[in-house]
Amino acid sequence: MDDCSANGEGFQDRLKNVLRYLPAPVAIVTSIDPQTGDPVGLAMSAIMPVSLEPCAMAVAVNRSASSYRSMVESRRFCINLLTSDKVSHLNPFAHPEAKDDRFTHEDWERNGSVWYIRDAPANIFCDVVETVSFGTHDILVGEVYDLYSSGATDILGWANGTLGSLIPIER
Repeated sequence: MDDCSANGEGFQDRLKNVLRYLPAPVAIVTSIDPQTGDPVGLAMSAIMPVSLEPCAMAVAVNRSASSYRSMVESRRFCINLLTSDKVSHLNPFAHPEAKDDRFTHEDWERNGSVWYIRDAPANIFCDVVETVSFGTHDILVGEVYDLYSSGATDILGWANGTLGSLIPIER
C-alpha cells in the first residue's frame, strides 16, 4: 500500500491537498545526538497530545529526516511552539541547506541535554516511552517530564499551505 496506491492513481496527492485545510501548530522539535552531544532538531506540524494520565505527547518523524536517528537513539525530545515573531527560528530547521544556522539565536537554552527556545509559547520536554512505525514515519510517544509556558497566545500555525498566526477569536 505504498503511496496510497491501493486507493487509486493520484490518491496521495488528493489527500495532501485536502490535508492543507487541517490547521496545525508549527513547532521546532529538538533532541540531542547521543554520539556527539550536539543539539538536533526538525520543523514539524505532526505533533499532538496523547494523554493527561500519564501526561504524554507524540511526534511523527520521517525516517529519512536528518535528526531521526538522534531522536530515536536519545529517547528524548522537546516540542517548541512558536509565535509569529519567532518565525526566523523556523527556516534553518525547515530547509536543510540552512542547517548551519540552527541554534544560533540568542534565546536558545538547555534544559539538561535538550535545547529549547526561551519565552516560546510552550516548551514540552518528553522522554520517549513508545515508538510506533507506520509507512514512512515513526510516531514517538513521549511522557512529559517538564514544561514551560510564556503565556503567549499568538501561536504560529500551518494551514492552506502557508504559515499564519493561530490567535484567539474575541467574543
